[in-house]
Amino acid sequence: MSQADQPRGAWAVGLDCGSTYSKGVIIDQSLKVLARDFLPSGWDFTATGEELLASLVKKAGLSQVPKIAATGYGRLRLGRTDLVITEISCHGRGAELLRPGVRTVIDIGGQDTKVITLSHGQVNDFLMNDKCAAGTGRFLEMALNRLGLNWAELETKVPFDSQFRLNSLCAVFAESEIMGLLASGQAREVIIGGALASLADRASSLAARLKPQAPVVLTGGLSTTPLLARYLSSALSLEVEALELGFYAGALGAAWSLIMRKAA
Repeated sequence: MSQADQPRGAWAVGLDCGSTYSKGVIIDQSLKVLARDFLPSGWDFTATGEELLASLVKKAGLSQVPKIAATGYGRLRLGRTDLVITEISCHGRGAELLRPGVRTVIDIGGQDTKVITLSHGQVNDFLMNDKCAAGTGRFLEMALNRLGLNWAELETKVPFDSQFRLNSLCAVFAESEIMGLLASGQAREVIIGGALASLADRASSLAARLKPQAPVVLTGGLSTTPLLARYLSSALSLEVEALELGFYAGALGAAWSLIMRKAA
């Protein structure tokens, strides 16, 4: 039986409709990832979700749309879902799927930071900084844009051993601080290194309140930045692993929740 001929229940779609990006995956009952993709969320979560869903179905080579589980900021705005689930549960399950046995998850997204402690994939406790975007992906994106750098250059041009710190992690105030530092002759690499170190200090302070235990993983949009994981490791005195597919942890957790529900 080909993929296109299998019954709709053989797969699950997970959509993580984040504040900055919407991420999606399709997995089968063995938890194999058949397709993954992402799009800027924009202002219309419904339209973005439909576009992302169509892309996933096409990439997976399916003739019908599987059942859908949704999470993230825009989870209630999608036109069709079979399961709606909270971000915390999804990120915990997604991290467990990517790194079995994980005990602590640090998720730094576009607008917030989450720290989750787990036991066998089940959430024990969590903290979430969602009142202000200071020290999140939006902050780092602003810093990169102002300095004329891109994400790839974080790994190739920025030293790890920066002792420099920014005084503010607010995107508005930090931009003014960065302009002043540039005017004084401070090197771009030193400034962005300080931004990363400052971001890691803030996230680790949040994590420390939950007494994190290893293994610790980094998920979310900044999980593709191993340098940030190194700064987090230094700040926490625990190794923090940057998961290769950590960007999709929420979507994977949503899809896995749907598979578990169908199996129950």
